[in-house]
Amino acid sequence: MGQQDKAAILASLPVRPDEDPFIVATGGFYRRWFNLLDDLQPLLDTVKKLEGTEDEMWVPAWSAVAQRFEKEAGDALSRNDKPAARRAFLEAKTYYSLARFPAPYRSGSPICPADMGPLKTQAYENYLRCFSRAAEFLENPPQTLRIARGEYEASGHLRLPKGASAGNRVPAVLVMCGGDMYKEDREKYAEGALKEGLAALVVDAPGTGQTTFPHAPESVVAWQSALDELAERPEIDGSRLGAFGVSRGGLWVMRLAATDQRIKALISVAPGGVGYWGTAEERADLRKHVDERAKFWFGPKATRPARTPLTEDDQRKEFLRWSLKDNGLLQNLTMPMLLINGKQDHLTPIGNLYLALESGPATGRLARVYPDDGHIAAKNEREWGPAAWKWLRETLTS
Repeated sequence: MGQQDKAAILASLPVRPDEDPFIVATGGFYRRWFNLLDDLQPLLDTVKKLEGTEDEMWVPAWSAVAQRFEKEAGDALSRNDKPAARRAFLEAKTYYSLARFPAPYRSGSPICPADMGPLKTQAYENYLRCFSRAAEFLENPPQTLRIARGEYEASGHLRLPKGASAGNRVPAVLVMCGGDMYKEDREKYAEGALKEGLAALVVDAPGTGQTTFPHAPESVVAWQSALDELAERPEIDGSRLGAFGVSRGGLWVMRLAATDQRIKALISVAPGGVGYWGTAEERADLRKHVDERAKFWFGPKATRPARTPLTEDDQRKEFLRWSLKDNGLLQNLTMPMLLINGKQDHLTPIGNLYLALESGPATGRLARVYPDDGHIAAKNEREWGPAAWKWLRETLTS
């Protein structure tokens, strides 16, 4: 599938911001994977045939697609076509990403309280294996870093641009993953940074992937430890560090920058947790989406936990736990910022982005809001992605 075909498919999708895995839509469930796949047709075809989201139906459906791409990778290797093999392994990795979704989560996750069953355990292992196979064909493959603090550890991949050395130190960006997409899913962001001459460290977020820090505001120390790692590298200029995050990663970006002044510029896509409580209608809409997502169980059969509807009191408690404004951190965000989102965001109301724009210094804040898009503005990433990396490079090197 060519890029024109992919763009045409994305343009033809209905706008439906929700978490329904039986519908492919702009702003919907599959936004997470749109820009990881070269060919969207297998995704569209598989969704039409899905019978359920429980592991016994979900994992085999997506793993079958991944296996087809693994075979393509093997065929490409047999004819010594390494670029084609790499592309096929990445497609396979992404379909295994769908198969393992949303696990693995660490204890304390508000979204997926169950442990991985055996089917998702295997899918996750296949996902990691295909990522490693794809990385074998890179001229500068990622270095795996284990970043420990106390009893916990964060796991990340470091990429260095060509020419980076102790004699030619480069700026760097910490790429902060979100709630259900991991460092193996975020390689394209590292590639975007590399094209602009930036080093990139992509790290599994607290509570997810191979990072053992819990999902909690105090786990900002995991990201600070990642900054320590970057600042100590001889190839990296520790005085020119940026941060980039999407969805929950966008929340972490702003919390880290408000806590650690080593961040000199940030990009936050779908920023949440800024401190916008919203209208009664917006709060009710968010509770509705949370309850609707809970109808789809992404775990083994007969393991769905009992669940009660989210109340406004519960919503307020979690809001206050994370709100930069209510935690007294919002005023610390004085560095240049680029904020991006779709206007029709069902998870992080657009008011968070506007609150960030209304705060802080008179200059240095930019935003791009797409009225025809939803959470993370995935349909328009082909536009905002390259522009964002260029902005970050120019800001860190000016």
